[in-house]
Parts: sequence; C-alpha cells; structure tokens
Amino acid sequence: CAAFTSVGELLLPLIIRSITGRASDGTLTLSFIGIMGVVYIILRIIDTAAQYFMNNRGHVMGAAIETDMRRDLFSHLQRLSFKFYDETKVGQIMARMTSDLFDITEFSHHCPEEFFIAGLKIIIAFVILININIPLTLIMFAQIPLMIICTVNVRIKMRRAFKMSRNQIGEINAGVEDSLLGVRVVKSFANEAIESKKFDKGNNDFYDIKKLQYKYMAGFHATVRAFDALMYISVVVIGGIFMLRGSISPADLTAYVPVSYTH
Repeated sequence: CAAFTSVGELLLPLIIRSITGRASDGTLTLSFIGIMGVVYIILRIIDTAAQYFMNNRGHVMGAAIETDMRRDLFSHLQRLSFKFYDETKVGQIMARMTSDLFDITEFSHHCPEEFFIAGLKIIIAFVILININIPLTLIMFAQIPLMIICTVNVRIKMRRAFKMSRNQIGEINAGVEDSLLGVRVVKSFANEAIESKKFDKGNNDFYDIKKLQYKYMAGFHATVRAFDALMYISVVVIGGIFMLRGSISPADLTAYVPVSYTH
C-alpha cells in the first residue's frame, strides 16, 4: 500500500507534463484531457484505499505489538529482585509501561513504512527526471546528502531532549505516586504546601525540557523546509535558464515542480 501511494503521487507530474506538452505543440484534445482525468481519479481512489489500509492496519499492528510488549514487561517485572524495586521509582516503571511503550510501537510500524516510501520516491523520481534532463536532475539530487548532513546534528540534539523529557515525566509520575500514597501523612503534618512546591519544581523542569525539545524540533523542520525552498529555487532559476537556452521544454520543467515537493 505504501508503494501504491508513492507511485500514485509521483505519476501526477507525468500527467501534468503530458497535458502541458500537448498544449504546447497544439495536439491537446478534450478526449486526452478526459483520459488523463480518469487516470488520475483511479490513482486517487487507489491512494485513498491504500492510505486507509496503512493507517488502520498499521496502527492495529502497533497496538498488538504494544500489548505483547506490555505483557512481557509485566511478566519480567514479576521476576525482578527486591533490590531493583528499592533502587527504582515506581513512577519511572509506569512511564516505561505506558508512554514509552506507545512511542516504541509507533516507531516500529511507522519507521519501516516511512523509510520505504522515502526510498521509493527518491528512486522513482530520479529515474523519471534523469530521462528528462540530466544536469538539472543531478543538481537537485546533489542537495539531498547536504540536507542529511545539516539535519543530523539537530536530530541528535532533538533526540537527547526527547530522552530527557521521558525521564522527567517518569520523575513526575514518581512524585505524584509518593504524594498520593502518603496523603494521610502529608495531611497529618500539614505538608500540603511542601508537596505542592516539590511538584511545581518537577513540573517546571518538565516545561523547560519541553521548550528545549520543541526548539530543536523547530530547528529540524526549519532546516528541511529551507532545503525544500532551495530545491524550488533550483527548479525555477536553473530550470528557467535551461529552458531559455532550449535545453528543456516548458512541459518537461513542470514535471520537476511536484517532484521537488515530494522528495
């Protein structure tokens, strides 16, 4: 299904190219437009069905993985020693069994799918465009390694921030659990203000970590969008020069715009 969505998305530039090319040489007919319209409708129907299957079945599979992992983790916890529980906060364990397991399962079914789609798009787009104009295609695809290099450093920092966030939410869970389990003691000694102060500190630390996390996330997405813009500039400026020199036709140039967006 991922292949269907990728191929369907990359065939749109070829449809636009065919219509534009026929319009340029005066051979465009109403019947050809109708045929291309029907072809695109069929592609969209296939894409919609494939997307539904991917979103439904993929998440169901993720939920099944999460269920199995939670069962295995709980079984493992039953076999651990008293020393482990003396040295480990229960709130941290609860965070591992809930939010962390969910993140793992999201990764387990989305990551292979995303890598497959990205790889397929790169290969198909390269094959399509290299047969249209070799220099412009090489200029566009030469930017991909540069984009990877520029985003790696930001991605590493973002990953560290996410890890800090998961650890801190475990600390918050542990603090809430300790406070609620000992609520009779807290009330007996009128320590509500002290407990609130402890919670506020942990909560504010979590807020600071989340700000750092979103800072790096914004930097990552901004870098990717900057390279999106660079690809568009390459198509507009360099492609325009090639078209001016007669190295590429207007119809062929239009094929680069949607492909540069779906890279």
